[in-house]
Amino acid sequence: MEATTYIAHDDLPNIFAGVGILPVQFGESRRRKLPSEGERKLLFAVLEDAIRCFLRHRDGDAAARTNEEFVEAAQWLSSDEDSGPFTYVSICEALGIDADSLRLGITNHTGRLEEIRC
Repeated sequence: MEATTYIAHDDLPNIFAGVGILPVQFGESRRRKLPSEGERKLLFAVLEDAIRCFLRHRDGDAAARTNEEFVEAAQWLSSDEDSGPFTYVSICEALGIDADSLRLGITNHTGRLEEIRC
């Protein structure tokens, strides 16, 4: 019969000897990082463009509401999908914005649309 050897808890640090990574570095690599300034600007631009497209055509006539740009923006803004980096929910999360509150604000928007239509 073969003898089985078990590692004692005191031996655990020796397992990782020579790996070249400190516990602090491991924690940082596993922590979700905030987007850089350039990424934040890109995400904000995508969000802003969708909102502008939606508001630009929302209060128009029936033809404006069937505009491809409006339909695409409306679908994107109402989607709860969060599986990709450029979904509405993912972008709001990355920017620290409550997606549902923003969605409510967009649908209730009664501001100065003349500036948006430009």
